[in-house]
Amino acid sequence: MSIINSTGPSGHGPRERAVDFRPLDDLRHLDALRFEDVEVCLRDPEPEVRDAALGALIESARAGRAPYGTGDALAWALADEHEDVRRSAAGALRDLPEIYLAGDGVKALMLAAARGRDPFVREVAAELLTGLTEAAADLYAHGLDGGEAHVRVQAVSGLVALHAVGRVAEAADDPAREVRVAVAEGLARLARPEGLPALAYLLTDHDPVVRMAALDAAAELGVPEDLELRVVAALLDDTSRQVRRTAAVALAQGDPDGAVPPLIRALRDRTVDVRRAAVRSLEQWAADRPEVLAALTEALADPDPGVRTQIRWALA
Repeated sequence: MSIINSTGPSGHGPRERAVDFRPLDDLRHLDALRFEDVEVCLRDPEPEVRDAALGALIESARAGRAPYGTGDALAWALADEHEDVRRSAAGALRDLPEIYLAGDGVKALMLAAARGRDPFVREVAAELLTGLTEAAADLYAHGLDGGEAHVRVQAVSGLVALHAVGRVAEAADDPAREVRVAVAEGLARLARPEGLPALAYLLTDHDPVVRMAALDAAAELGVPEDLELRVVAALLDDTSRQVRRTAAVALAQGDPDGAVPPLIRALRDRTVDVRRAAVRSLEQWAADRPEVLAALTEALADPDPGVRTQIRWALA
């Protein structure tokens, strides 16, 4: 039996309360224990008390009477300073896969997986996180199969948060434009090589808004070599002036060997905004690459005064 000191109802002084932790076989009315009492005992300085409190929760969970917060308490017990308590919690979490974990418990698992006190705890925490991620990814993936477009957008966001790049890429052919835009933005956030084929696919989407989102994503990734030719094609051949302008801006983030020649060609684009974007992208290389300096100097004859001003700033 452990005597727990706690504050009285008025908040002025301690009172003593006895919590009986008899052997688990004798605990026939586990649901009579309030979770608050068990939670206090989990912070007891004696590891035997903490382990007994943990055992009460575990037995309650096995009997199907686990109070709310049991899963989180077990997860945080993975950080206990005593090996017996940690191993009790780890074994229970592994044996009770259906136990509920709230956000607080997931945070505890993440900490245990990264900085657990021993290899066993880190291994169990990593296993549980993997299982939770896969289960959540399955739920989000089901959300892509139907329903309103805004629901599918949220499903894409959830998959991005779970780093499920393959599942995100599968939504690149969604019928809704906003979903495909969310996919492009998500692939940029994930920044994984396996997402590049889907991003390349989106660069040729029939909707210019999606193509612009894919170009922005390519720029965030530094215009990888796998995407460079499609970004260049968007700059030189796309029928949408907004797409061509976005491509000119994106190429500023790319390798100059691949970006400079098409940007110089874009100085003769029929749309003023595209020519201005090309000047701004080329400006960074004017001092180092003679062909850029020559092209900008020649473009000082541009018919638009705004473009000419932009070039003078670039050359200055």
